Amino acid sequence: MNLNTNDSEDLLNRNLSGQQDIDWQKLGVVIKHGLPWIALILMACIFTSYLVIRYTKPLYESYSEIKLGREDQSNILKLPEFDNSSSYALLSSEMELITSRLFFNKIIESVRLNPQYFTYGKILDDEKYGVLPFKVDYQFKNLSLYNKNIDITIIDNTKFLIAYTLGQIEVEKEYSFGQRIENKDFIISVHLSPSWNASMGNKHYFVVKSHDMLIRYLEDNLSVEPVNIEANIFRVSFKDYNLTKAHNLISAIDTLYYKYSLDEKNIANKNKINYLATQLKETEEKLDEYEKYFEDVTISNKTVGLAEDIKRTVNLINGIDSQKVHLEKRLLDLSNLAIHIRKGQIVTITTINNKFPSHIILLINELNLLINEREKLGLSYRENTYTYKSRQKEIDLLKADLLAQIDDSRTNISENISLLRGQKLHLNRLLNQLPSKNTEYNKIKRFYTQSEQMYLYLMQSKNEFEIAIAGSTTKIKILSPATMPNTPIKPNKAVIYAIAGAVFFFLLFVFVLISYLAHNKINKASEVERNTTATMLGSVPKYKSLEKYAKIIVGDHPKSALSESMRSIRTNMEFMLPDIKTKVYSFTSTVGSEGKTFISSNLGALLAMAGKRVIVLDLDLRRPKVHEAFNHKPNDSGMSTLLIKKHNIKKCIVNSDIENLDYIAAGPVPPNPSELLLRKSFDEILNQLKEIYDIIILDTPPIGIVTDGLLAMQKADLPIYVLRADYSKLSFIGNINRLLATGRYPNLSVILNSVTTTRSGNGYSYGDVYTKSPYYQE
Repeated sequence: MNLNTNDSEDLLNRNLSGQQDIDWQKLGVVIKHGLPWIALILMACIFTSYLVIRYTKPLYESYSEIKLGREDQSNILKLPEFDNSSSYALLSSEMELITSRLFFNKIIESVRLNPQYFTYGKILDDEKYGVLPFKVDYQFKNLSLYNKNIDITIIDNTKFLIAYTLGQIEVEKEYSFGQRIENKDFIISVHLSPSWNASMGNKHYFVVKSHDMLIRYLEDNLSVEPVNIEANIFRVSFKDYNLTKAHNLISAIDTLYYKYSLDEKNIANKNKINYLATQLKETEEKLDEYEKYFEDVTISNKTVGLAEDIKRTVNLINGIDSQKVHLEKRLLDLSNLAIHIRKGQIVTITTINNKFPSHIILLINELNLLINEREKLGLSYRENTYTYKSRQKEIDLLKADLLAQIDDSRTNISENISLLRGQKLHLNRLLNQLPSKNTEYNKIKRFYTQSEQMYLYLMQSKNEFEIAIAGSTTKIKILSPATMPNTPIKPNKAVIYAIAGAVFFFLLFVFVLISYLAHNKINKASEVERNTTATMLGSVPKYKSLEKYAKIIVGDHPKSALSESMRSIRTNMEFMLPDIKTKVYSFTSTVGSEGKTFISSNLGALLAMAGKRVIVLDLDLRRPKVHEAFNHKPNDSGMSTLLIKKHNIKKCIVNSDIENLDYIAAGPVPPNPSELLLRKSFDEILNQLKEIYDIIILDTPPIGIVTDGLLAMQKADLPIYVLRADYSKLSFIGNINRLLATGRYPNLSVILNSVTTTRSGNGYSYGDVYTKSPYYQE
């Protein structure tokens, strides 16, 4: 009959189905036994962290902080203000500008990013920037060479080996430094750096990145983030594995951005200056022609004197021309004013109040106020809000009114010009009657005067725009110039160790959880009591012994906690069989090493010390151990020879060192232990021993391995099942329940051996029996 079956597992699972609370004692045992694995997990996490830190290429970040704004000094000389893009762009638009491909192209044009030089390392390659082992001048014919590693192996100070792969073709050849190398793929020359030495290594390579790869490189490593939106401050940062390269790129970006911003904001004024310069040159050429004509007329005619009427006519015509020029200038001013108004720009009229009627000036001032208010609203409201739209509607209405007034003034001026033209036409008819030379002379003189006035006007305007540009400075301030990073941002030791710690605790939790769930050992007596109805006689504290076999120790240590627990078990056993004169106890277990021989021999010793005549029978005929508990050698006579009636009881009984305690060894190992216990001679032996002894203890083999123990248990008045804490499985309790279910063992009781405890029971200490050896083995 084998009780170690799946049925017992099912029975135990049903008994444990309602138990879900954490067993802290069991958890403590699991952690204690798992300490080596926990230490291994900790060392693995630390070692992994070290490897990550050691073999992660350091990444550096350089950054600068920039503040946006504008400062306009164009009116410091109290000259007319001109449009020089006074309204600065929003913070987001400037950030987008720096991260745009347009700006990236300027960086690539300004900063030499090709070629990139590297030195081969054992694990990581090191980029050389600034201090180069060699320099390459290149011109690629084959575009496939872009983004390809071209190896340079330095042989000595004069020669090197170049190698590269294109598809399935491998090229490798030796050249001299400074030699012009030309083939179907490229034209290059390699120049060894004077600072090169053997310590810099001799295995290198260089890469020429394509334009798209450089753009991607900048996109991946350049970041622009706002720092203070209200103050218009943002940060430009660049990440690279070479700290000098990161620093230089940020410095270049700051310089390019400052220059680009200033150029873009003054481009309108520059265009106007260029236009005025062209007009000045043309006007100057006309003046030169007129002056040459006057010189020729004076030389040819010797004089330019005319009659008074001619003078008067000419003066009148000149007056009309002057008025006409003045009116045309006013007409031009009104046209320019209308253009500015239609564009929605603010019109400054501090020095031209005499050019326009007062009612137009009042409307212009009112429009300027509304535009200023709208710009302020634009900082707080969206363009689709009611407030913004309402202010825009007021501006549109006022603009319409002002444009209507301007059109009326332009109409009046045009009519006056027409009148002047009529007057001039009349005077010209009169003047045509004068000598043709005088007429032509005066005409040229008028043109000369007009050109001269125009030249002065253009020169003044050009000077004003140049002053505007000189006085307009971008208010972009580099609050924090490009930093030189001393420590890398990656790998971050603190973060890596923190992650390693988190991983360790996670793995620790998983390990403990799995170990806890997988731990199916009995830890304490309450687990036995909770899962079986068998009587619990008591528990024996854990002990260690130098011996590898069971040993009687209650005689040497009568006051130890172990002896006290044995006495408690002895008392409980007496209560179980109060009316039987000669008692037969059997001790069994599920498997070996659970301590049944130790329990049976020590209980036998305690019973003998109490004045009982006790004999211990070693019925484990396969692996006898009782004689070892009494420190005796194996006998040639014993239970096996008694059962076959080879020897008598008197010859087989062995006296121990403890008074009233005897034992019968197992004897020679027979080939058929189970058949021997089925013989009538076994009952006869028990009956003879009952005449001599008060208590008979049967030390039986484990019932989970062989059936001999069940045969012996049937002869016992009190069958006792021994379990060992932290060794016997919870499923072993199922064997006890199966035995109870048969009805043959109503008095079946349980003893839990080797229970871990931190207390010395009843004030007694059993530390004197502790040693450094492992648990005894039965």
